[in-house]
Amino acid sequence: MARKRRTTTRRRRTTRRGMRRRTSRRAYLKKRATKGIKSQWSKISAGAGALSALSLITSHDMANSAGQPIGTRAQNFANSLSGRITGFNPFPSTGQVNQTISLEGIFNKYTGIGLGLLGYAMIPAKILPHKAKARQLGKSIFGGGLIGGIFSPSGNPHSHNLISHQSVSPAMDSVSTI
Repeated sequence: MARKRRTTTRRRRTTRRGMRRRTSRRAYLKKRATKGIKSQWSKISAGAGALSALSLITSHDMANSAGQPIGTRAQNFANSLSGRITGFNPFPSTGQVNQTISLEGIFNKYTGIGLGLLGYAMIPAKILPHKAKARQLGKSIFGGGLIGGIFSPSGNPHSHNLISHQSVSPAMDSVSTI
C-alpha cells in the first residue's frame, strides 16, 4: 500500500503566501512603471511650454548667429532673451537687441497647437485616449505660445510696438492750396 504523504498546515501557508507574493509583486511593478510615466508627464508638458516660448522669443536672433562658435551663440541667446523681454543686453559686444512687445505675435503655430489639444480634450467621447494628458500639454503649449508671441519680433513693418516712443502716425505732407 502506498503511503500517503502528509502536508502540514505550515507548509500550505508558505506555499499560498509565495503565490500571493508573486502576483502582488507583478502588480506592484506594473503600477510602479505606470506611476513613473504619469509623474514624468508634468515635467514633459512644462518643458514643452517653456521650449515653445523660448523658441518664439529667440528664433529671429539665433538664426542670425548660425555657424558661430557655441560661446558666441550662448551670448546671443542670453542677449536675445533678456533684450526682447527687458531691453537689457548682458553682452553688448555680441550685438544690441531691443525690447519688443506686440500683441500681433500671439497668433502663432504654438497657440494653434495648444488650442487644438485643448479642443481634443473637450470632445465628449469617452473612447478617445489620453484626454487629460492632451489638456495638460495643450495648456502648457498655449501659455508658452502666448508669452513667447508677445515678446517675439514681428515681421510686419507696420506693427505697433506698445512701448516705443516713436510716433506711429504717418507723416503728413503739407498741401498748399492755390
